[in-house]
Amino acid sequence: MTRRSERDWLSDIISWGERLQAHLAGIDRDAFFANPLVQDAVSKCVEAIGEAAGKLDDINPELDRTVPDLNLKLARRIRDRLSHGYYRIDLVLL
Repeated sequence: MTRRSERDWLSDIISWGERLQAHLAGIDRDAFFANPLVQDAVSKCVEAIGEAAGKLDDINPELDRTVPDLNLKLARRIRDRLSHGYYRIDLVLL
C-alpha cells in the first residue's frame, strides 16, 4: 500500500471543501433544514475533510501549530462526532 503524502491529504481537504461548497450553492438555511439529501451530502463532506485533517495531523503535528488557521485537531474532532455520534447531529451546528 502506497503511503499518502501531506500534499495528498491537503488536496483531499481542498477537493472535499469544493464539493461541500457546490452542494450548498443556492441553498439557504430553510432549504438546508428541509432537505435530508443536502444534509447528508454536507455531513459526508465535513466528515471526509475531518478524516483528511486527522491524517495530515498524524503525519505532521507541527502543521497545526505553524498554520493555526487549518484547525486540524478541531476538524478531526468534528469528524469523530459525525461518525460516532451520527444519531445526535445538530443541524444548526453542521
